[in-house]
Amino acid sequence: MKVNGINPNKVISLYSEHKKNIEKKDQVQKNDTVQISSLGKSLSSYSLDDKFVNSKEKIERLTNEVKNGTYNIDSRLVAEKMIEEMKM
Repeated sequence: MKVNGINPNKVISLYSEHKKNIEKKDQVQKNDTVQISSLGKSLSSYSLDDKFVNSKEKIERLTNEVKNGTYNIDSRLVAEKMIEEMKM
């Protein structure tokens, strides 16, 4: 029976090859994706107050008001909302 010693160069090269394979796998797995289900998409049309919000109609209404010059905002409500946001 013949027993040979371990060749250190062969061990180092095997380790290096294995390390390269692991690094390649890590690079492939770094892609994150987000998918929203159809139920989640349908929930986006509801506000926090459980009131239905039709954003297309609201945008059209606001656009028409701006074009006609009839769009008015209550500065007191704007100020109150700004203060609420600053408190958070």
